[in-house]
Amino acid sequence: MTKIYFIDGDGKKVSIEVSDEIAQQYKESMREEWRNDAYEKYYSKSLDGIIEAGHDFEDTQMNTEEQFIEREKSRERQAMLKKLKTVLPCLTDLQRQTLHKLFVLNMSQAEVAREEGVAQQVVNKRVARIYAQTKKFLEKN
Repeated sequence: MTKIYFIDGDGKKVSIEVSDEIAQQYKESMREEWRNDAYEKYYSKSLDGIIEAGHDFEDTQMNTEEQFIEREKSRERQAMLKKLKTVLPCLTDLQRQTLHKLFVLNMSQAEVAREEGVAQQVVNKRVARIYAQTKKFLEKN
């Protein structure tokens, strides 16, 4: 009879007596496990180890440059919207209503003209005046 030692589920070292044949098989299985671990450690590298060695991998799912450009565009849009909000009080009620119909309700100039009972050229000239006023205001500020 031979004693073998192992660690139980609670982390305590336990010994039991087994026959010499079972002890030999146990030792052989432990050697095999050790060899596999050693083989894996020798032939495998962790991703962190590879990166520390100076190698890097391209993330094909994420394009950092495009994300940066999108963020910048978003910031520019937000800044422009802030400026445009300062312009709105300078417009007449009719001009604000026209902008609301065109850009919020997504109506065409022809639809706005039909709804208001005026020619499309009237709406077109109104929009041109709005753009001119807005441009003038933004250039000042």
